[in-house]
Amino acid sequence: MVETFEGVRCPAADLTGFIEDLFTRAGADAPSAKAVTKAVVDASARAFDTHGVRLVPHYIASIEGGRVTGKPRVTFTRKTPSVGHVDGGSGFGHLASYRAIEEGCAMATETGVAAITAGNSSHHGATGCYTAEAARRGFAAIGVTHADAMVVPHGGVKAFYGTNPFSFALPVPGEEPMVLDMATSSIPFNRVFLRRATGTPLPPDVAVTGTGEPTTDANATEAVLPLGGAGFGYKGAGLAAMVDLLSSAFTGMPHGFRLPSFSGPDFATPIPMGHFFLVLRPETFQPAESFYGRVTEFLSDLRNQPTRPGEKAMAPSDPEKPEAADRARRGILVDLTTWDALKEIAGRYRATVPKAS
Repeated sequence: MVETFEGVRCPAADLTGFIEDLFTRAGADAPSAKAVTKAVVDASARAFDTHGVRLVPHYIASIEGGRVTGKPRVTFTRKTPSVGHVDGGSGFGHLASYRAIEEGCAMATETGVAAITAGNSSHHGATGCYTAEAARRGFAAIGVTHADAMVVPHGGVKAFYGTNPFSFALPVPGEEPMVLDMATSSIPFNRVFLRRATGTPLPPDVAVTGTGEPTTDANATEAVLPLGGAGFGYKGAGLAAMVDLLSSAFTGMPHGFRLPSFSGPDFATPIPMGHFFLVLRPETFQPAESFYGRVTEFLSDLRNQPTRPGEKAMAPSDPEKPEAADRARRGILVDLTTWDALKEIAGRYRATVPKAS
């Protein structure tokens, strides 16, 4: 779902330099600053605004408060030929996740399949940034991560699960990778934050108040429903449980209900999150010509299915691709609240704000 909102536009290269400079001035080392910037700009460039540039002020607060280590010692351990683990050193989850993909692609080149866990990490933004990175290198990838409690169990009234996203990406001949990147909740909680910032209501049947009553008021929202809403939320809740266990039991991290709150007010206590990635080398399973022929055939058949008037049959990431192309031409869209916050941070650190239109 592509959000609509008022904002400013800034060329990707200018925005990248600006954000990387802010993180460096706030105390991040070069690898951390580059990794976070790469992920948030990539997400916003692909119209994943809930997990893009709008998170920069939050991440800056995390490093300033001590929740995230700006100069982490990130290590990798290869446990078996096909299994490895990244220790994020309590640094930014973006750095740990890109490292997991890098190691996973190298291992999958040898073995065909690599399962990489990451622990002692933190929020890593849009999970699709990392599966897409693998796809751009010629691999298919699955990625999941958990979060602190923001989603009620099916039939519940208090938050238990995180939004616990799931992503799948694979390379597509002649176009950008196909990327599925979805929360297992009705909406990601960052969409609640974005709607608060833009002053727009939420759709019905996605959010609840602190007493479990349905609401469309983003400011009154205390939790969101699992995917499927009030009637069929057992499906999203089941997926959330799977993601939570892959991200906690397999990584050695606490499950989401036991993690500190992402939203604060405590920005000093680390949130020890886990991530799980599966990287697949297509040519190990099928000859390249056969594999990519099937992918192309699938997408062609899907996109040419009959539809209701005014609708299109679309593959994952098809809705975002036209917006991504537009942003590449006109500049990345940043909502006004976030832009004002970035300018305030720049003022504190005496950083130069790029021109925006």
